[in-house]
Amino acid sequence: MIKRLEWNKKTASAFAVAAALTIVLVVALNPREITIAENTTLETIVWTFQRPDANQHVIIEDKLESTYSNDGLSATFHMWLSDYIPRAGSLNYDTLRVRLDINATTSNPDSFIENVHVVAHKDQEAQLGWQETDVYLENLSLVASADGYRWSTQAYIKLAGVNHTSRVYATTTTFWKLLTPNTQSHQLEIAYEITYYNGTAYNKVVQPFQLNIVGRGET
Repeated sequence: MIKRLEWNKKTASAFAVAAALTIVLVVALNPREITIAENTTLETIVWTFQRPDANQHVIIEDKLESTYSNDGLSATFHMWLSDYIPRAGSLNYDTLRVRLDINATTSNPDSFIENVHVVAHKDQEAQLGWQETDVYLENLSLVASADGYRWSTQAYIKLAGVNHTSRVYATTTTFWKLLTPNTQSHQLEIAYEITYYNGTAYNKVVQPFQLNIVGRGET
């Protein structure tokens, strides 16, 4: 009887731990809903690049930048177009390497950064992959991410602010893989989204970027 009681206690404890872990995972993957009082979408920053000759590796090093300051939020959005890598060996795609960078602070009393999302929309003849080993975060935690595979049209990274922080920073690299001959064009839209609490309400600021790859021979 004593052994049976001890086993029951251990079993109950194990179930309690499992239940607690389940609750933590549910909360992490399904963050609380908040009401956005105001959405601000900034002007889209557009970048266009013509695909080079086959097998040509192009160092680009173009920098796109946007700044925003209002309602106690200051944010800087960066995007670096690093290089265009041609298909080689068993790889059947060309690749554009892109570096993403977000820096934001709040200054009003009781204000904080709620979350930072990066949401990408692409065409179905391309892939988009995040280099998760190259993610650097300050006062943010990774909640969820999804690569954009062939036939899908969306990819994203979702980051949550830690301990009602007033400052966040995030940087990572993504690879835009073009699965077509260099005569075909592609378009990628990437939006940086910052949701913050200004002391009285939740607001969101969105900075869209549009990347256009023009097929060789097109204008």
